[in-house]
Amino acid sequence: MDIEIKVDEKYTESKIVIYTNQVNEEITNIIDGISSINQKSLKAYKDDKMYILNQKDIETIYSENGKILVRCNNELYTLKNRLYELETLLDKKVFTRISNSEIVNFNKVQNIDFKILGTLIINFKSGNKSYASRRYIPKIKEFLEI
Repeated sequence: MDIEIKVDEKYTESKIVIYTNQVNEEITNIIDGISSINQKSLKAYKDDKMYILNQKDIETIYSENGKILVRCNNELYTLKNRLYELETLLDKKVFTRISNSEIVNFNKVQNIDFKILGTLIINFKSGNKSYASRRYIPKIKEFLEI
């Protein structure tokens, strides 16, 4: 294995790129090691490629048709984690569950609409919307300290 480090002041954030002809156990172990050091990221998949997503870029994570999807920068990726596992990995100051099937990054929320009795509509800065289930409203209010 060849390791190369380039120092360039134009980068404000570190970036790791792995060039390989196949993802094998060695590559997976390297990625797991990097991910465990930097718990601010998640491994996500799209079009037979793996991406490392920064938590601060994630808008919402939800379950649909038996898959766990994450919306990040208006792109959809799949995750191999379960929602309950993600709740332990994600920053609890920023992320909270709004239903049995969705976790939201409140740093990406523009406003919350209380118009419909018993339901919250979460409006994101991106223009996307999510609906909080009735039973999670007390938890959301506690999270927001309303």
